[in-house]
Amino acid sequence: MEAPAAGDSSGGDRYRSHLAGEGEKNTLWRHGAPPTYDAVNSLFEAERTQEWAKGSLEETVQNAIKTWEMELSHKARLGDFKSVSPAPGRFRLSVNGGRALTGEETLAMGSYNALLSGPILPGAGAYDAAAETFESSHELFRSAFPRGFAWEVVKVYSGPPVIAFKFRHWGHMEGPFKGHAPTGDKVEFSGVAVLKVDEQLRAEDVEVYYDPGELLAGLLKGPKEEAEVAALAARLGEAAAVSGSGADGQSPASCPYLGSGKQD
Repeated sequence: MEAPAAGDSSGGDRYRSHLAGEGEKNTLWRHGAPPTYDAVNSLFEAERTQEWAKGSLEETVQNAIKTWEMELSHKARLGDFKSVSPAPGRFRLSVNGGRALTGEETLAMGSYNALLSGPILPGAGAYDAAAETFESSHELFRSAFPRGFAWEVVKVYSGPPVIAFKFRHWGHMEGPFKGHAPTGDKVEFSGVAVLKVDEQLRAEDVEVYYDPGELLAGLLKGPKEEAEVAALAARLGEAAAVSGSGADGQSPASCPYLGSGKQD
């Protein structure tokens, strides 16, 4: 293999570009250094349903999306992204027909909040993107999927400049999620996306369509963890003790449905 040219940052991971090299010497990494993907790469290789030929359109699309996700999750400045169009205001992301987010908005929210935003999920008690930060949303999914959340291209329907494809996303719930105990089950969902790219295959417009219920149903299936239930019981016990002691400055209230203990 030839050595990368000066300024190149194509190396660093066999599925992701722009992680290492001279081209990344000024990159501001969100956690201080480039990430490593050994665990999720192992999961991907063990459980993928397709293995695309090197240099094929399918492999190119798959690696491009993995690179974009890496940059979105780990680069702190949009100006350091190499996978999206550098033209000001050019990049847009929309999910299930919702309002298109700018690159700045997507970077501020994080990929999970962007994919799980909308009015239905909070009302169902499933996930409230408005109540989560970039950091809290990523910690939720890192905790639930300690081996990572793998992603693959299943089928490509059209080539550039408008690339339409089907994808699969999966992980093993071996950690808790919002108080729900880990089940150990595989949690996965599929969807389709339409990606408009420039002449250098940098993303300009991304539309994603999928059913969030496929993902969240698996994460919310486990029972509420015993520690959380015990903590709630303790809080209720403390509240009852305070109320019963008259610590609020008032005498304990008698229950009108119980007798006073005196005989008539």
